Amino acid sequence: MRFGNLLISSLAFVNKESSPSSSTTSLATHNTNIMSPPNASEETTIAAQVDESIYGKSGDISKHVEGVKAQYDTKEKLEFYAQVMGDGTANIHFGKWDGVNLDEEGAYGKASEQMTDYMFDLAMKLKGTTTDEKVNYVDLGSGTGAAALRLVQKHPNTIAKATCLNLCDEQNALATKEAAAANISDRMSVVTGTYEKCPFEDNSFDISFSQDAFVHAFSKKGTFTEALRITKPSGIFIFCDLMCGSGEGVSDEELATFAATNMVNDWLSPEENVKACTEAGWQDVTFVDLTADIRISFQLMLKKVEKIIDNGNPDKIDEKLLLSYKQNLANRIVQVDRYVL
Repeated sequence: MRFGNLLISSLAFVNKESSPSSSTTSLATHNTNIMSPPNASEETTIAAQVDESIYGKSGDISKHVEGVKAQYDTKEKLEFYAQVMGDGTANIHFGKWDGVNLDEEGAYGKASEQMTDYMFDLAMKLKGTTTDEKVNYVDLGSGTGAAALRLVQKHPNTIAKATCLNLCDEQNALATKEAAAANISDRMSVVTGTYEKCPFEDNSFDISFSQDAFVHAFSKKGTFTEALRITKPSGIFIFCDLMCGSGEGVSDEELATFAATNMVNDWLSPEENVKACTEAGWQDVTFVDLTADIRISFQLMLKKVEKIIDNGNPDKIDEKLLLSYKQNLANRIVQVDRYVL
């Protein structure tokens, strides 16, 4: 049988695991304030400057897919994410901040890599892989391929091959180029496609892995089912991402607004994600709460946007995008504190 050991939300790390039978899942917050956020009512959306006919929760999977591409695979977005989340690199994931000096140069990139390492090391521990056994794993929604690039180079004796599955052509071209430059093309392949319907045979991979991508799944249960199909018996499925909160005073309208403006068609809480995984056929599904880490990630992203603006935007990132994200990221910090996320 397949052994679905872990469901991670990259929202916090509080050294606490909640099993599927738990009645509640605590979303702890980190109390360090780098800057003062706006009032919760001052909502400016990431999608404020884009075509409303592309963005939004439409219920149409084709339109949804095009919206996801628009959110990540334009020249402006690639440049923006590289600076704000990647410290000038292709690693644009949320970070795990244990032991990272928030003021050091490259802190965000270091924390992003630390989250990748944390996830993979935990997956390997859960799988119980021996030192002489190599694994094949798939990165579902691999983005720029930064996670796979790091892991394949870091684990030459553990990873036989990493397969990156991703929608976005520009990101995939970058991942392919970087794999060639690192001389690991024989151990890392990039496939254009969607995790909604994976172009792989049944039981293809030892580990299914996804970092900050499943928030865009058109159907969470459908995507979890696909991950199950392509993972070998006794394999592992691990992912981290934003999940829907349930704080006091959080309205359905506020949750719907966040979902509609961030290409989230199926917005589930941790408990609902655990349930969807279980219903898809995974066993021993567990949620690990990392809310404090996501708060720090938003704080550092906002700090970097403000620095870019204060320095006169030397890399000429789209100005409307910068201003929109500045307001939006400040609001995200408030939303984490209010358990919206």
